[in-house]
Amino acid sequence: MFHARQVAAHSPFAVVYLYRPGDGGLDRVAIQLANHLHRRGLRVELWLAHLDGPLAGMIDPALTVRRVCAPCWVRRLSMIAQFLPLAAMVRRHRPDVVYSAGNQSNMLVAAATLGTQTRAVGRISNPIVRPGQQGLSAWARKTRFRAIARACSMTIVMGETDRQLLAEEGPLGGRDVRLMPRPTVTRLMEQACNDRGTACCPQRPAQLLMVGRLAPQKDQATALAALAQLRGRDWRLRIVGQGPLRAQLEAQCVRLGLSDRVQFLGFVDCPRRMASLFAEADLLLQPSCWEGLAGTMIEALGCGAGVVATDCTRNIHPLLAAAGQHPPVPVGDVDGFARAIEWALAHPAPPEQLAQAVREHGLDRALDTYMRALMTVGARELPVGVALQAFP
Repeated sequence: MFHARQVAAHSPFAVVYLYRPGDGGLDRVAIQLANHLHRRGLRVELWLAHLDGPLAGMIDPALTVRRVCAPCWVRRLSMIAQFLPLAAMVRRHRPDVVYSAGNQSNMLVAAATLGTQTRAVGRISNPIVRPGQQGLSAWARKTRFRAIARACSMTIVMGETDRQLLAEEGPLGGRDVRLMPRPTVTRLMEQACNDRGTACCPQRPAQLLMVGRLAPQKDQATALAALAQLRGRDWRLRIVGQGPLRAQLEAQCVRLGLSDRVQFLGFVDCPRRMASLFAEADLLLQPSCWEGLAGTMIEALGCGAGVVATDCTRNIHPLLAAAGQHPPVPVGDVDGFARAIEWALAHPAPPEQLAQAVREHGLDRALDTYMRALMTVGARELPVGVALQAFP
């Protein structure tokens, strides 16, 4: 169950911190949140370390954007170097709450707000313990995440497993850990689902889709290897995304004899085009090694497309079950992924069932949940006579 609370009648001053408007899901959510808060009439600013990026065009021109001074180093070192500039900005502008876009900036935001009245809100954008991670490595990662959650006034998670890990009792137990939906399914996607054409049938090639950065985390190579095993079914695959592994994946397609059936589209920044791609697909292939809560999976289901996914996070299990999809396949299991694709093509679920499974992840509905959370955390002591009320 998602966690929603009452909100203060007056609006706090909120800051959304994002390293760069890149091409990832956490970047998109952070920009959408800032835009949404602005449209709702709240005082909000977007603070960026870098102003350029693939999603920079999504930022509402009417939104106040400030740059956090940061050297052009690798991201991890740049985050460390931003501590003093960000802490100075917090003390100069005195926001009530600073929202961190995701894992890599949670510690930075929590540290920058220490010793002030500003509340830090962290967001877990990737699993706390990754699939297959064990022993000292898993313990260290879990301990680090719990310590950061303890330093934040609130931490947003996208799965019950992560909520339980952070909320465990003890000196590092998170002070306020809330399970919230992922703001994902747009009205364009809902309309695309309603307008879907003919369902997958043996008389035409199955339309497959992969969406994500072409990088080791997304492991598109496993899906390509699995597709090479499908002998009795014609199919076509579109791959949306850019990244360092494109040449390697194209070479893999050549080796496997798949080049005539795989199309690399690059990065697609048009929301209408993406909704169409999802709606034209019979299946989304999600072979990731790890995810927090795969946004592309939610988008696909919201557009009425089925999903075959690896067990990249336990957070996706309830969604796949509710949508009537094949259970998650072990990460890197080529044979298992191939069998799951065959099963999914033979057992398509009604688009209405798929869309209903992700209803709570509708964009405006979920962003309003985030807004209410930020207002409760950012609300300082209320004046006498000011009541608490719920947003419609």
